[in-house]
Amino acid sequence: MKHWPLRYKITVWAALTTGLALLTFGLGATWNVYSEEIEAVDRGMAADARLLLAHRSELGQPETKNKDWLAALPDATASLYGYAIGATGRGDALRVYPESLASLTTPWPPPKKFFTQKLGGKHLRIGVFTAGGDTLLLAAKIGSVREIVSDLLGAYLLALPFVLLVVAGGSWWIAGRALRPVAEITRAAASITADRLGERLPAPAVQDEIGRHVVVLNGMFDRLQRSFEQATRFTADAAHELRTPLTIMRGQIEEALRSVRDDAEQERLLLGLLEETGNLQKISENLLLLARFDVGKNPLQFAPVDWSALVQEAREDAELLAAPRRLRIEADIAPGLRVSGDATMLRRVVLNLVDNAVKFNRTDGRLELRLQAAAAEAVLVIGNTGSTIPPERQGALFERFFRVGADRNREAGGSGLGLSLCREIVTAHGGRIVLGRSDEDWTEFRVHLPVISI
Repeated sequence: MKHWPLRYKITVWAALTTGLALLTFGLGATWNVYSEEIEAVDRGMAADARLLLAHRSELGQPETKNKDWLAALPDATASLYGYAIGATGRGDALRVYPESLASLTTPWPPPKKFFTQKLGGKHLRIGVFTAGGDTLLLAAKIGSVREIVSDLLGAYLLALPFVLLVVAGGSWWIAGRALRPVAEITRAAASITADRLGERLPAPAVQDEIGRHVVVLNGMFDRLQRSFEQATRFTADAAHELRTPLTIMRGQIEEALRSVRDDAEQERLLLGLLEETGNLQKISENLLLLARFDVGKNPLQFAPVDWSALVQEAREDAELLAAPRRLRIEADIAPGLRVSGDATMLRRVVLNLVDNAVKFNRTDGRLELRLQAAAAEAVLVIGNTGSTIPPERQGALFERFFRVGADRNREAGGSGLGLSLCREIVTAHGGRIVLGRSDEDWTEFRVHLPVISI
């Protein structure tokens, strides 16, 4: 039941609680009826005992026919079965009728005033009464009482399943109506994404607990939107403001490099600065692009793109990048695959993945590019013989500024924005990018894009 929907839980618990309450009520009512009937039998036996004790002298006569004497009690209030009578201090009964009651006369008189006993298959109620120096034991049949109780209990148990079905149906209906606003809130909240933070949950007409909950959630979304917009605006402004000074710095460093004469140390220092400036430019461009995606300002310009030709160009670039590390490149590119998208951004995705496959590869390793059609998709696979991405880190692979390990990133460089940007671009094209495999021998990424022509 732990993972059941709330509607099921409410229905089941309502049915169980009602069933337990009805069962308790039925048992209590049955016991109460039984007690009332037994008390009525006891009162009847007490009345009969007074009548019998008034004629107890006749019970002592040997010629008295016991059965006829019992039948001669027209005012009897109980269904008498038999009796026993004797002196209170005698030690045994003087007369017992019928003989089956003899077992109840030892000791005499019996210690209990009223009790129930089963004799010869019959359920009897026994009453012990004393008057003067005599004790009278009366036995009354209570079979009819037991039948009444049995019929009543059977009626309760027979009605219980039908009552539970009615309760379960009613609980299901009530729970559905009560949870309908919650379901609507859930659907509305699920539709609020980073590019739709301006949407709000519909406020219920009644300001009950759910209505107040919606007000609190909408207030939380207001605060989140302001914080998100502030962070995005800061990122975009910072990246934009950095573009001009970085461009100036790069120009000045290039000019200084051209003016350097016979100073290897100075040239090495300037080359390092030029490389770091280029990295800063790339980071600022990526941040600005990501900020545009965040605020829903899609920077893409869609047009038919020859996806196969674009991947083939990336293969040629990969050969240039792989040469210093002596990587073997294998390619299997299906021709004629076309997608709808921004060619510049799609080229950026492929080059980013290829660059990672080269950087994070081992020397004399292998790099593979495969582009094949699968149903209505074009599937690009870029794999390499690189380091394993630990399973516990794979869930954060496409997060911004993600790095698998400090050592690996120091060696290969990178800002941790590349895969995040790839995901944004591919998602904007209606596709998806996933980590297909990562183990000791092989790591590969898969890019799925819808095709418009094969």
